[in-house]
Amino acid sequence: MTRYLLPIASLLVSVTLLLIGHGLQLTLIPLRGETLGWSAAEIGLTGSTYFLGFVVGCLTIPRIIARVGHIRTFAVLAAVATAVILVIALSHTLLAWLALRFITGWALSGLYMVIESWLNEKSPTQLRGAILSLYAMLTMIAIAAGQLFLAQADPSQATLFIVAALFLCLSILPVGLSASTAPLPVHSVRFRPKQLFKTSQVSVIAALLGGMVTGSFWALGPLFASSHGLSAERVGLFMTAAILGGAAFQFPLGRVSDRIDRRIVILVLTVLGAGASAAMSSFTATGSDWLFALAFLFGATSMPLYALCVAHANDNLTDSTFVEVASGILMMNSVGAVIGPTIAAPLMSLFGPSAMFAFATASYLAAAIWCAVRLQAHAVGRDHFQPYAPLPETTQSVIDLDPRTVAQETNLSR
Repeated sequence: MTRYLLPIASLLVSVTLLLIGHGLQLTLIPLRGETLGWSAAEIGLTGSTYFLGFVVGCLTIPRIIARVGHIRTFAVLAAVATAVILVIALSHTLLAWLALRFITGWALSGLYMVIESWLNEKSPTQLRGAILSLYAMLTMIAIAAGQLFLAQADPSQATLFIVAALFLCLSILPVGLSASTAPLPVHSVRFRPKQLFKTSQVSVIAALLGGMVTGSFWALGPLFASSHGLSAERVGLFMTAAILGGAAFQFPLGRVSDRIDRRIVILVLTVLGAGASAAMSSFTATGSDWLFALAFLFGATSMPLYALCVAHANDNLTDSTFVEVASGILMMNSVGAVIGPTIAAPLMSLFGPSAMFAFATASYLAAAIWCAVRLQAHAVGRDHFQPYAPLPETTQSVIDLDPRTVAQETNLSR
């Protein structure tokens, strides 16, 4: 195992540095918007533009990589992301933030894509599952580690933005100095919504609604925590608790879904997610440590949903490839992340911070009802063809790293 990890060690170091900086800015930016006196609707809109930029990046960055290569693309996009976070620290207008957050999402999608396609090419077939799991774990650990810097300075000052920019900039070094041969260009993937919906109606709707919830949480969760009397440091711990909840339950839920109808697991998860969201929405205590326990439960029920949707869609493959279907589920999740904050943020402005989790409750209940209807309408009488894998919500390039991709390609070649 060690001899296979050494050639990709520089990529994993780059991913860790990149996501520490990115994790910090994910929470820092809503807090900074709050200090500027912006409404929840305005801050939520900046979150939506970030996810919109991410979607556009997934569609456009492969052409850039094909023209100039992986290393140059990574260096340029990291420089762009670094510059943008510094400009955000100096900007005080909403219009500027909307443009800058869009660029950040676009650049981050490309940075993910370069690293993930590189990992894919350097990963031997027999270790793809282990490397994918390691990568998924590193992403969560790094994003959680970024939250810890919130204790070191006031979000209203430029210090934390400089720290985030420093990590983004440092992520260039391991990739830029890597002696590994750069991989082949990234392939663009077809997105056929009708075919995708025909393949797995449960996965499409659950991924869309789940993206609406997680997109709202990343854009507006810090405002909710701040409204409950948490300092910037404790807001970071609140976000960390949710991330750790997602990390803790990814594998157990995945293993359970390998043994029973995955739709039952998705149904139970959305019902529990609705319950956790309702508990958050009705929580009124100020500065209570119970808020962190609820955040952990919310993360445990929300963050594993996307990977379960991909696994279930893979169970239903007929005339589509796993890469196409998984990329389509990712796109539906990303579209949900664009839509979610634009709905949840005005609700927060009208009814208060708890409205965000009321919106999450309604979204999960809608997903649960849809899943229950499909369970009654369509019985599954066959085993799952491929096991669950902890697929991160990043770009379509990580799907190529999934061992299920190789398994299907092998079957098709026979």
